[in-house]
Amino acid sequence: MLRTFGSLQKWSLILDTIFMRSSSSSLRIIGIDPGSHRAGYAVLEKNASKIKILNYGTVEVPSGTPSPDNLLMLRKGLREILEEFNPSIASVEEMFFAKNKKTASRVFESRGVLLVTLAELNIRILEPTVSQIKKGTTGSGTADKKQIRHALKLLLNVELLKGHDDSWDAIAAAYVGLSMSSSPLLSKLR
Repeated sequence: MLRTFGSLQKWSLILDTIFMRSSSSSLRIIGIDPGSHRAGYAVLEKNASKIKILNYGTVEVPSGTPSPDNLLMLRKGLREILEEFNPSIASVEEMFFAKNKKTASRVFESRGVLLVTLAELNIRILEPTVSQIKKGTTGSGTADKKQIRHALKLLLNVELLKGHDDSWDAIAAAYVGLSMSSSPLLSKLR
């Protein structure tokens, strides 16, 4: 198993108060983009109107690792991150596949294992849809990945974030999860 990209604790992120409410207490969230052999993750922390990316990257399983070994490795990698950062909320991208049923089946298995791991640790789970994530970051439910990256750079006041698309997707899921968690109505939407 390989964890990529390091901690970004020194970067202080400014959040437009239109999207987030001020709060005197801090809130830590993990965003997760599930996959069968790679899961993107991002740990964000909100203090008042500031958001910091504490860590982001991917948990990766070597290509060709058979199931259920790949599921155990993903679970172990996620659990290590959860124990290190102790988030109170998880924002896990809701899955939708229409093309490749075999790939979809494997990703759904992985997602299920990740959800069970979160539930075992009593972490509140939010499940925004892909269109909610796109709309929550760019204002458009049909935005592409390039537009989402650009919006995240502006929203989080960062110049450059390296990494795989899965880690960017996890950052977007966490960002939207923060917004959902502060709204009683939005947190009930799936």
